[in-house]
Amino acid sequence: MKENVGTADRALRFVVGPALMLAGYQAFGGRSGHAGGLAAIVAGALVIESAITRVCPLNAALGIDTRERDDIGDGSAQADEAALRVEEAAVRSADAMM
Repeated sequence: MKENVGTADRALRFVVGPALMLAGYQAFGGRSGHAGGLAAIVAGALVIESAITRVCPLNAALGIDTRERDDIGDGSAQADEAALRVEEAAVRSADAMM
């Protein structure tokens, strides 16, 4: 897969991923084997993985590329708006989990 995670998106993922893992461990009982806690830990690990590799399968499936226009040649305003909506949804879900 080609890279589709931009710098700002990557920074956000480096914050949200560990937050999900911590919330899964502490608040949702991941250390006790509860499904919700384990799911949050796994989701956080996947978010961190996408930040490290700069490849997000969900972004690819939705046709979203959050890299800066200088990095990819011609940027699409629609893709930028879609990426912003995805990022905002991720932040809202992380906040709701805490």
